[in-house]
Amino acid sequence: MFGIRLNPQSHFAEHEGEKMGATVADAEGEKTISGLNHDLGEVHNSIFPLELSLGIALTLAGLLVWPFLIIGLALTVHAIFSWVKEDIALWTFRPTLSTGEWGHASWAMIWIIVTETIVFASFFAFWFWAKWHTINWENAVGGSWPASGVSHDMTLVTFNTVILLASGFTGHKALHSLKEGNVKQSKTLLRTTILLGLSFLGIQLYEYTHAGFLWGDHAYGTAFFALTGLHGFHVLVGIICFVVAHQLISHGYFTKERHDSFQAITWYWHFVDAVWILLYLIVYVEVI
Repeated sequence: MFGIRLNPQSHFAEHEGEKMGATVADAEGEKTISGLNHDLGEVHNSIFPLELSLGIALTLAGLLVWPFLIIGLALTVHAIFSWVKEDIALWTFRPTLSTGEWGHASWAMIWIIVTETIVFASFFAFWFWAKWHTINWENAVGGSWPASGVSHDMTLVTFNTVILLASGFTGHKALHSLKEGNVKQSKTLLRTTILLGLSFLGIQLYEYTHAGFLWGDHAYGTAFFALTGLHGFHVLVGIICFVVAHQLISHGYFTKERHDSFQAITWYWHFVDAVWILLYLIVYVEVI
């Protein structure tokens, strides 16, 4: 209720002839405003970013006082859903991008990937720090790296790696199918991507339950569950984004001409794939 809903016809009727820089854009009648401080259709004074910040803060506080966790998660989910819904409602007021042009979502995803790269780099740094100290300290818990008694099912892990990489291929093809106007094929490939992503998480959960060690048993356990768990969380976020993308395609919001946010989601998924390859080589294969 705090987001502005711009009615293009009444807006242009009210400001026509004024020094607001109002213009009618393309031959299809799509309307833009070039002289305003904000793009036509941009959300102003929305309460949902504040609600999201509060939800995240309460979720973190819930790690210490568990009732806050329930409230925080509820606020976070509601804020994300409402904020996305608010933004989607304004898409039709925004100009269509030229072929190959990056929109706000694509540029935003570039920065998200940069920040997430830093996050993962810190977790990998912890991995190497814990490994060095475990090997070089006398009487270190675990005694070796990997810790004594730890054994990974490499056949299962490799199979899971193939599944995740395959999901990257189907997600990429889903985007290009939509760009070519093949909505049906795009939705089919998206469903396949979601299924592969869920399969990856299911196998990872199976691996956790049969690992034979916990995160508190030794430094290796802490580093292993922290790094693979962080990646698994990013996979879950990507799956949710693909589910939303499927719904937006079904309702005609993502089209051959308007798919910038879908492109951003696909980039995110490729980033998740790339991180897993590093994780597979460093954690499981131990190339370093």
